[in-house]
Amino acid sequence: MPHHRLSLDIVNVIATALARIHVTLATLSLTFGKPDTLVRPRQSATSTRQLSTFTSFNNRVDNSLSAMRDYDGDNAFKGGTMNATTKMMITMNRGLSRGYATVSSSASAMFPRSTTSSTFATSSPPTAATTATTAARHLSKDSNNSMDDEYGAMTSAGSTYTHPSPYQLESFGMFGHYGAVAPPNMYAPPSSSSGVEETSIDAPQNKNLPRGILHPAFINYNTYGTLNTARDNVIVICHALTGNASLEAWWGELLGPGRAFDTERYFIVCCNILGSCYGSCGPSSLRPGYGSGGGEGNSGGEGRGRANVPRNASNEPIYGIDFPDVSVRDTVRLQLLLLKNELKINSIKCVIGGSFGGMQVMEYCVMAGATRPVGTVSGGGGVGGMNVGVGGLGLGGGLGGGLGGNGLHNRSGKNGGIPYGIGEFVSRRNGRIEPFVRSAVPIACGAAHTAWQIAISETQRQAIYADPKWRNGRVDPHDPPNSGLSVARQIGMVSYRTPLGYQKKFGRALTDESGPSYGSRAPWQVKSYLEYQGKKFLGRFDPVTYVKLTEQMDSHDVGRGRGTIEQVLSHVEIPVCVLGIDSDVLYPLHEQEELAKHMPNAELKIIHSDAGHDGFLLEQDQVAAHIKSFLYSHE
Repeated sequence: MPHHRLSLDIVNVIATALARIHVTLATLSLTFGKPDTLVRPRQSATSTRQLSTFTSFNNRVDNSLSAMRDYDGDNAFKGGTMNATTKMMITMNRGLSRGYATVSSSASAMFPRSTTSSTFATSSPPTAATTATTAARHLSKDSNNSMDDEYGAMTSAGSTYTHPSPYQLESFGMFGHYGAVAPPNMYAPPSSSSGVEETSIDAPQNKNLPRGILHPAFINYNTYGTLNTARDNVIVICHALTGNASLEAWWGELLGPGRAFDTERYFIVCCNILGSCYGSCGPSSLRPGYGSGGGEGNSGGEGRGRANVPRNASNEPIYGIDFPDVSVRDTVRLQLLLLKNELKINSIKCVIGGSFGGMQVMEYCVMAGATRPVGTVSGGGGVGGMNVGVGGLGLGGGLGGGLGGNGLHNRSGKNGGIPYGIGEFVSRRNGRIEPFVRSAVPIACGAAHTAWQIAISETQRQAIYADPKWRNGRVDPHDPPNSGLSVARQIGMVSYRTPLGYQKKFGRALTDESGPSYGSRAPWQVKSYLEYQGKKFLGRFDPVTYVKLTEQMDSHDVGRGRGTIEQVLSHVEIPVCVLGIDSDVLYPLHEQEELAKHMPNAELKIIHSDAGHDGFLLEQDQVAAHIKSFLYSHE
């Protein structure tokens, strides 16, 4: 028998024995109760429910055991009236966005989603989520010594929500309603060697581009499970920087009957980020009003300037670097409008997300996890009357003067614009006005992007800018700055992990022991790993989108325009379970401690891992146990 086969059999025997011990301990814990480390059944659970929970835990152990052996790799247009041009653009845009993603028809078959029609017909839940996701990761593993990868096969499949009218971004009106969309003299001189046409920022057509407006504005989303009659058994999942709305691709072990995201109990919605290249409006989307027939939107006139805008590989005008600056608040507000107006959700049980997803969760907490009852007064100021606007029940235009003596304010009021207020989204349940979101689980994030995190984002952007093919953002789609994007991804992969994790996995090992042991030709294993990760990333992302999304992350600040962070967090009244990772160097644990300290109904739980920031994706058993315990304790 080959030595490697014998070694694998020994590993399997040891792992199986450990797993059985783990299951035995799980049985004892379910019997005597240890809510901080294992799933806690509902207080009224029967023995049948306990058996179901135990079976789910056992299945998760078996699936984790399988992963241990070689886990080493990486519809309809609703909500308003649209003309034919807009519908055509949405259809074409979704096709363009998918060009940057790896569309996996097999994954779609494995994970059937619930329908999003008014009847919400039940579809078969993903009964083998863990096994299929693990298999997908095995197929994408690096044959060289690599670390566990956080994503499986990525896809932009799903449904699309389109905002029925021009969507005003947070930046609307802050710099004048019209004006340049880029700094003066940003564009390089015309180059005959490139297919990208360039123009001066002083050109007349650029003077008519409205700032802070998207039309059409659309996002991709997927749903799983069945919406109940009360339309309130909803869990919203927010993804990280390069994730997508296909939950099974990156948190598959948590999805399915009896798991944390229980498709037999909850209606689960996973929304894409505004500006992403996975089926949502972003830099790669068609630019309205610049086509041969003119059109609506940001153009300011029929076919205006159509020879001077970025174009895709099919020579169609796209936003490119001129895609408006989008904030985390813009993304979350559009998701909230999807949930309220498209899916007709009455109340959200919980919002969950990690990293960039956690930042979105925090905005959900502020915008939809607090209430301001009609007519109440805080300090010396008053709260304007309740109105019903595009967001359903919300505290809209009457907040111009701020929220009293606490100094909390926003920029709505007589000048119009989007309020982005505290408690903007509420619901009426049981005869009372309550927060639209009833609980939240932010993971591995803080209340605002710090200088440390902005610096890491900026080094990644600078790597892209340094690539000569960046050309000040006027990227040739036939020859993009892939070298810069690859380096940016490698920088990210270092920041997502830990010194201990890299040392344990690679140390000073070489891919070829016969090669030089140091110097520019030294074949370090860690170098091979990073180069592989950078190269692989090019198949599913584009440089302009990466720049724009890291800028959106840098916008994260729950206190901006509202007051101090401490003041704002004090108004988040819903139960919140903050999860932090003890080895996270990118979003250190003290940031989660701050969140738990200032939200009055929050608790802090710690994920123990050597994986660093990526622990929220890789330590799925721990994450699942904390989420299930929290959800059951707030039934």
